[in-house]
Amino acid sequence: MKRKFLSIFLVASMTLGLAACGSSSSSGTSGASAGNGNSVAAGNSASGSSGTSAGTGGIQGWVAAADEKDDSAPGTNDDRAFQKFDHVVEVHIGEQIDAADTTLPDGDAADNNQYTRYLLDNYNIKVVADWTAGNAADFQQKVSLAIASNSLPDAVVVPNRNYLVQAARSGLLADMGDTFNKYGSKQVKEIVETTNGRAFTNASVDDTFYALPNITVDTDGVYIYFIRQDWLDKLGLEVPKTVSELGDVAQKFMDAGYSKDYAIAGIDNGGRTYSNFLNSSNNGYGFDALYQAFGATPGYFLKDDSGKIYWGTTTDEMKNALTTLHDWYAKGLINPEIGTTTNGDNANNVKNGTCGIFMGPWWSLGYGNGDSFKNDNTANWQAYPLYTDDGKWDIHMKDIGTTYTVVNKNASDDVKKAVVIMNNVLVRDESTFDTSVAIGWYPLRNTMAAADECEHEYAALTSMLKGETKAADYQQGGSLYNGLYKNMANDAAQLSTVISSSYDPTKRLNVTDMDVNTNNGQFNRYYALLIGDRPYATLTPDKKIYSELYYTIDGMDTYWTQVSDLEDQSVLQFITGAKSLNDWDQFCSDWHAQGGDQILQLVTDYLAK
Repeated sequence: MKRKFLSIFLVASMTLGLAACGSSSSSGTSGASAGNGNSVAAGNSASGSSGTSAGTGGIQGWVAAADEKDDSAPGTNDDRAFQKFDHVVEVHIGEQIDAADTTLPDGDAADNNQYTRYLLDNYNIKVVADWTAGNAADFQQKVSLAIASNSLPDAVVVPNRNYLVQAARSGLLADMGDTFNKYGSKQVKEIVETTNGRAFTNASVDDTFYALPNITVDTDGVYIYFIRQDWLDKLGLEVPKTVSELGDVAQKFMDAGYSKDYAIAGIDNGGRTYSNFLNSSNNGYGFDALYQAFGATPGYFLKDDSGKIYWGTTTDEMKNALTTLHDWYAKGLINPEIGTTTNGDNANNVKNGTCGIFMGPWWSLGYGNGDSFKNDNTANWQAYPLYTDDGKWDIHMKDIGTTYTVVNKNASDDVKKAVVIMNNVLVRDESTFDTSVAIGWYPLRNTMAAADECEHEYAALTSMLKGETKAADYQQGGSLYNGLYKNMANDAAQLSTVISSSYDPTKRLNVTDMDVNTNNGQFNRYYALLIGDRPYATLTPDKKIYSELYYTIDGMDTYWTQVSDLEDQSVLQFITGAKSLNDWDQFCSDWHAQGGDQILQLVTDYLAK
C-alpha cells in the first residue's frame, strides 16, 4: 500500500501526542521519556502548533492533496523539486558569515561565490545578500531588528524558535505548507519523516507551517573533548578520562611548552559555555563535556525523582563544575580572554598549534579546526568522552534542530518555491560540492539529516576500510544503497582518495593515515566522521538526558531575558573570578526571585496539561 507522506505525519503526530501523556522516567533520561516526548508536545502550547493541522497550507491541505493528487507522497514531484526557472528569480536574504573563515577566494562575497553561482547557473536562482553579520550576537540583533521593524528580507535562517514564533505572531511570515508540499524533494520529505512528526510540529505556529525546519544528526548535541594525541604520546601520557586527569594533562602541556598561552580553548564573545534548551546543539568551544562529567545539565528543564521540575543551572553539581573551571582559569589553563575575544580569535591557538585541548560536538574536529591541519600535517587531534569520577558517560541530548528558514509573507510564489528548491539542492548536493570553500557560504544553509546519519556512515566507512564492503555497494543500485543517507554514496566513492591504502584498520586512525591536502574538503569530513564521531558511534552512553521542554511557552518571555542575562553574565564571572563562588547561593536566589520561579511554574503547569 502506497504511503501518503502527510497522512503519516498526521498519524505520527497523534501517536506522539498520546505517548507524551504517558508515564515517564523521573530523571527524564529515557529516549521514550516525557523529556523526549514533550519536545514534541511543546509545540502544542500557545507558542506552538497542535501538530495535527497547519492551516490551508499545512497538514489538512497536505492530506487533501495526498488524496486528490498524491503530491505529498515522497518522490512524486522530484521533477518540480529540482526544476530550473525559465527566468531569473531573485531571493534577498540576511546571512551570518564566519568572520574567521578564510576559504572564500578574493573577489567572492556572500552573494557571489561558487554556491550562489551554482544556483544561478542550474536553477536561475539569483541570491542577493541584503545584509550580513559576522558573529552570532550581531546576527541575532539584526534578525530582531528586522522583525521589530517589519523589514525581513525574502528569507533568513532564524537562530531559534523564539524568532519564528515572534515573526509569525506579528503576521510577517508566509505560510509555506502548500509550497513545501508541491516542491519538497523526496529526500527532504523522507528525512522529515524520520522525526516522527516533531520537525513538522516545531516549524508550525498556531496550526500553520511557517518554516523549513533544521533537522540535525543526534551527535550534533553530544559533547566530547579533543586533544593533541601526538603531544600525549611524546610526553608518555595516558588519555585523560576524568576532569581531574584532563586538568593534569593541560598543565603538563603548559609545562612542556607545547601550549604557550593556554592549553584549553574557550568561547568567543557572545558565546555560551554550555548549550541550553533553546540552543541545544553545536556549541563549539564550550565546556559541555566538562559539565556533563560533573553530573550538571545547565540550561535544561529537568525532573527530580519526585517529578518536580527544576532548572539545571542552579544545582550543586553546576557549582562544582564552575569551581573547577575557575581553578583552571586561575592557573592559566583556559584562554584568559574567554568570552571577550571576537571574530573567532578564541580558536587561533588551536589553528596555530599552541593550544592542545578544546570541546564540542563531532564536527568541531576536522570541519571546525581545518586550519590546524594545514599549518601542521602531523597535528594528530583525537576525540574522547569525558567520564564522571565513577566512570559514567552521561550526556545531554539536543532537540531535533534549532534553526528555521522563514520567508517574508510578501515574497512572491516564485521566491517561496526558490527557497524550497535551494533547500532540496543543499540536501542532495552538499557532499558533492568543493568544500575547500566552506559550506557555510551556501545561502540559507539550514541542514537536514537523518538522526543517525553520522553513525551509519561511520559503520559503513569502517566496513569499507576493513574490506568487508566496497564503494559500489553504497551507490544507487548497490545492495547497501539507502537514499535517506544523503552523503553516503559520495563519501564511499571518495574514501580511498583520503585514507592511505597502507592504513591498518585494526589500529586507531591517525592524521598520518590521511591525505590532509585532499581536494573537495573530503579530508575534513572524514576526520570529523571517523575520528570526531568515533566516541558516539562506538560507545553507549550510560545516560541520555533530555530537557523537558525545548521552547519558550506563553508567559515565559516576560521573565526569560532577565534571568538569562543574569545567568550568562554570572557563569562567565564565576569562571574568571570576577564574581566569587562564595556568591553562588546569592546567584541562585536571584535567579529564582527575578523570574526563575515564575518560569518553573509555567513549565510545570504546561507539562501537566
